[in-house]
Amino acid sequence: MRHIPAIAGREIRSIFATPVAYVIFSAYAVFAGFIFFASLGLFLTQLQQIQALGMLHLLEQWNLNDVVIAPAFFTFAIVFLILVPLLTMRAFAEERATGSIELLLTSPVSVWEIVIGKYLAVLVVVALLVVMTALYPGLLFLYGNPEVAQTLSGLLSLFCYGAGLAAMGCFVSALTQNQIIAAAVGIVAALLLLVLPAAAEGGENERVSELLRYLGTSTHYEQGLRGQLRSEDLAYFGAMVLIFLSLARAAIDSLRWR
Repeated sequence: MRHIPAIAGREIRSIFATPVAYVIFSAYAVFAGFIFFASLGLFLTQLQQIQALGMLHLLEQWNLNDVVIAPAFFTFAIVFLILVPLLTMRAFAEERATGSIELLLTSPVSVWEIVIGKYLAVLVVVALLVVMTALYPGLLFLYGNPEVAQTLSGLLSLFCYGAGLAAMGCFVSALTQNQIIAAAVGIVAALLLLVLPAAAEGGENERVSELLRYLGTSTHYEQGLRGQLRSEDLAYFGAMVLIFLSLARAAIDSLRWR
């Protein structure tokens, strides 16, 4: 496993050598800022209305986490559904298109090292996006009193969701030579996992419905984004990462025999 840092470092440099990463960061910063401050503006407007009407008892049920931070995090999670596949689309697809994957496979580096190294590079970018996200609720701590634990739980849940999507995106990228196809399939797959719990509603077979609800990603990040990250949710995303990275490893390893 000694080659993993070198592979991850090479991949990170490769990511930031193209304008795609900068476009993603810039677009996310603008969009996230707009959504967050729009949520904050709505909160302040409603607060003024409550005070004007003298309904001060409603303020006991309000806090910045529930009204501003959590709704913004839910929107950010939807944005991750699009951004993370865009980050992973070139992970293996570009290597396969240029033929450099053959050089990697014949080098003294194991397939696991290749997969984990490339995955960690994407994970670093996802972590940077989460850190950028943290700057917005961080501003509230200067002027208000949000709950620290709830905010950190939401950020950790967002990171775990991004980590799961990154592993799935690496697997999809390992299946094709076309980056556009890798991005499109990754987004569609992420969307399908997102809506699985909704598809389970109204099902006649309760066991099937329960299975669909469990497999859906929204089931496992919703509570965390609200500030209640559970151990079973962490286990779900951990299993998601392990399964998709194992599938990516199998897909790359199969290229040896073609």
